[in-house]
Amino acid sequence: MQFDQSKTNEIQQNPKYNMLLQWGLENGVLMKGVHFPASFGNVIGVVASEDLPSDTVIICIPQSLIISPQKCKLSILNTVYNNHPEMFDEEENNEAEFNILTFYMFNEKKKGESSFYYPYIQAIQTNNTLLAWSNDDLKNIEDPIILEEFQLIKQDFLGLWSKAKLIFDNAQDIFGAPRITDKSDFYWAIECVTSRCFGWALKSTCLIPIADFLNHSNQACTHYMVHQGLEKGKDLKSAVFQQQYIIKRNQINLSILGIEDCREQQKWEDQKNKFVIQNKHYIKDLSIIQDLDKVSIQEKNNIINMIHQEQILQDSQMNIWDLISISSSDSEDNDSDEEVKMAKQQQFEILKIKELAEWKIREEQKRIEKQFQQINLKNQPIITVTLNPEKKNKVIIRGLPQYQIEAIKVKQQMINGRLKKQQDESTQSKDNEKEIREEQQWDWLDEYDKEVYFCITTTVPIKKFEQVTVSYGNRTNRFLLCWYGFALPENIYSSYNFRLWLNTEILEDQEKSIDQILNTIIIKKLIHEEESIIEKIQYNGYEIPISSLSKEFRIKKDKLNMDIINFLRLLLQLKYGNDKDLLSTIPVSIDYEILVMQFYNSLLQYLMNSYSQDLTQDLKELEQTFEYPKRFAIYINKERKEILIKQSIIVQEAITILKKFKDTQNLRDSYISNLKIDTSQRISIIKGLKEYLKLLNEFL
Repeated sequence: MQFDQSKTNEIQQNPKYNMLLQWGLENGVLMKGVHFPASFGNVIGVVASEDLPSDTVIICIPQSLIISPQKCKLSILNTVYNNHPEMFDEEENNEAEFNILTFYMFNEKKKGESSFYYPYIQAIQTNNTLLAWSNDDLKNIEDPIILEEFQLIKQDFLGLWSKAKLIFDNAQDIFGAPRITDKSDFYWAIECVTSRCFGWALKSTCLIPIADFLNHSNQACTHYMVHQGLEKGKDLKSAVFQQQYIIKRNQINLSILGIEDCREQQKWEDQKNKFVIQNKHYIKDLSIIQDLDKVSIQEKNNIINMIHQEQILQDSQMNIWDLISISSSDSEDNDSDEEVKMAKQQQFEILKIKELAEWKIREEQKRIEKQFQQINLKNQPIITVTLNPEKKNKVIIRGLPQYQIEAIKVKQQMINGRLKKQQDESTQSKDNEKEIREEQQWDWLDEYDKEVYFCITTTVPIKKFEQVTVSYGNRTNRFLLCWYGFALPENIYSSYNFRLWLNTEILEDQEKSIDQILNTIIIKKLIHEEESIIEKIQYNGYEIPISSLSKEFRIKKDKLNMDIINFLRLLLQLKYGNDKDLLSTIPVSIDYEILVMQFYNSLLQYLMNSYSQDLTQDLKELEQTFEYPKRFAIYINKERKEILIKQSIIVQEAITILKKFKDTQNLRDSYISNLKIDTSQRISIIKGLKEYLKLLNEFL
């Protein structure tokens, strides 16, 4: 969204924004290099009034303005909170902070002009979550998982209102007499807390006036809690407090707080620009990189693809998986718990270890059979591989020469080492973030300390008149729409989500068409991790055991989904896999890989055909002007189709490569041949297959 100076002039005359800004400045809010309010289409936000360098604090909100659960408990509502621990005690209710803030905001709204936060409250009279959408608006979202998740959220909020009404009726001395607007006001408070709160790197979930007017984007500012006195070298009363607080002046520019910039002067460097400059000798027309800072993200990605293509074509020893990754749209979101992700990864690695051992054994068995063709092999020892019942990440191998067992152990250790490295890197990355961002103990924080600020800080340079945004996290459009009521036109974290049912009976039904089979095994239903204790679900007229469902697959736009390939290998093996040696995590047959890819492509085509209109119609509609609910719904539908189309293109490329590989027995030539005749976007497609191609190279 582009900055609109004309509309900005209009909203800057709006009394409610003037009142909010004046209230903020009078109570210690600091701003440098930015203007608020600013208009971007019909969206209110913050604009850069000058070029802003990276790692620089540009907005400071004093702790005294922040609405935290701890501060709420110091209010008149403390009696209510204490009388209902089932709702407001963090040890009894995981949503306690949410409930505390919601009740507080409801009460402050009811106070009207007598509330200290009245200038803030009157500026956010309207919220735009899905709760405000009409049924017709919701019907435009062609994603049953989003709609199902929203219905659960809506039911939770309705239940919260039922409990709240009883509390309000029994505490009229605190909340006042019931009013006809109480329900709408309470839902307003719910939407405020749902869509405007900050939480990461803070002591608790908080509402932060003015800071919450910054909109979300994937490349945005971050935030820190800063103690001005400690940053200036002031001693706190307690030495323990000083140990808890993490000094930030050496990492970010705090000059807005009158603190000298102590950082080593390092110019921010765009990593894509750096890669392009370092490899410009691969570019035939250097005019395209004369002013990289003005080149769009997509154009820059095309230049990087061009370089990668030339690297592959010019270096006969280089493979696609050797290319340096600069950026990717298959970035991980953080919609789900990191521990759950790691546990699933460990389960997969355990299965891979077992199948790798089985594969090694088969290769050894083939070697033995070939070497001793004339010998009666009945006397050969029986070779078995089983999971160790005591140590689930180990396998027991019997009947194999010791040197082969040792070789398998080495391979297993390599896999375990790679997994441990991933865990260590993840832990190290988090530790590095915590080193500057996240205090673990907050005894030093006084709710009304005038020297403590919530600081919005740039992460990359921002040009004058660009919108200044803050990141809500690596969130998919599904998450943003469910909880905030909006979606981004382009979101690198988004994915297409569904599950598959391991139903072998329908595969054996000769009367079922491929579409009927796919309609049965594709499950587009919300199943939370905590619901895994449920034994069965009802879906499409079937009673389906939870244990027979896959995990939730997340197809990203630019990368082959290996989890789906592994699952389809297992599913199709039960019908088409006459070879008992077929595995799910390792490719062992080119013909079978082609079969799996063809089935996957049929699945993708089926999903694409399930929409009411095609991508071309979506793009045409987006050229028109209409209300945001419909626009956001189209964003969701459009991105889903784009993901499916790109995934299908990648799968079709895989089929082409597999067929050539079968004929030539040369994998590199099989995927490079098309690069020589089609130099447009082919390299980006093949890059989406690099993990898969590496497996083919290793095992076929």
